[in-house]
Amino acid sequence: MALEIWSETEEFLSGLLCPPDPDLARTVHVSEQADLPAINISALQGQQVNLLAKMVGARRILEVGSLAGYSALWLAKALPPDGRMVTIENNPLHAVVAADNIKAAGLADRVEVRVGNASDQLALLVSKKGEPFDFFFIDADQHNNVTYFERCLQLSRPGSVIVFDNVVRSGEVRNLETSNGAVRATQRVLELVGSSGQVDGVVFQTVGQRGHDGMLVVRIR
Repeated sequence: MALEIWSETEEFLSGLLCPPDPDLARTVHVSEQADLPAINISALQGQQVNLLAKMVGARRILEVGSLAGYSALWLAKALPPDGRMVTIENNPLHAVVAADNIKAAGLADRVEVRVGNASDQLALLVSKKGEPFDFFFIDADQHNNVTYFERCLQLSRPGSVIVFDNVVRSGEVRNLETSNGAVRATQRVLELVGSSGQVDGVVFQTVGQRGHDGMLVVRIR
């Protein structure tokens, strides 16, 4: 019964707060046609990260985990015309689909799709010592969340925001005896955020069609 209520409420809220967008609709359709996993963020979550990026005034955005480019489009649409975004995808097929969807939306001029291991790509960005990123969205292999967090800190500036998706996992995150490597890595990130004097963080728990989960939002002091 709870899941049914959550799903109906999410649909209601999405209908009010997420106006129809042909680029996003096309991305969902293409993803289904390509038989990609149905694990992209929801429309409400897309609106959430889009709004957070706008509130930060993000001009440079970094995403880990492109899939079909659905979340990348939400984030790219938050950028000003001179803004730039890098999205990293390990699966070459997924990266091609994402790049096609971004191009179809007319945003290829501001979004670069990088193919490869995210840890390696992030290390490469760190080594180049380029302009810091204002906003990060991490929605990928959670086993590497600690590495992603550490690299994001190196690529950030005071005021930058880092968002991790899927940190609650139906409450599994509270299980300190878990042997699940993904959960343990997320727990370690939460510990680092909570004990660091460099950042402030909070978890927004979410419920909806995919059950009980949440996003970790971190701001660099």
